Amino acid sequence: MFKAWYKGSPCEYLLYCPSGTAFDYRNYYDSYWTPVMESLGFDHKPHDTRHTCVSMLAEAHVDTTMIKKIVGHSGAMTLTERVYTHLDVKALLEAINQI
Repeated sequence: MFKAWYKGSPCEYLLYCPSGTAFDYRNYYDSYWTPVMESLGFDHKPHDTRHTCVSMLAEAHVDTTMIKKIVGHSGAMTLTERVYTHLDVKALLEAINQI
């Protein structure tokens, strides 16, 4: 779905403003996230999805270095993980597909 969506995009971003500029967090949060959460009666923040993703990957026994790469926790990575671990997109996709 995302490949087709991106392929048909008139600009370089998957999510973008009508002007074709990058879709920033504030715009996403105010225009999309908040209305959806309110309509569902939920009180969640976008960061909550990161917690859910990490939990699901851990339950699926995905390697911790892989999890850190997927969710962007480079600060929590050891020097060895940051410098010497090179995971390609295919490997990361395979990890995500475990959940």
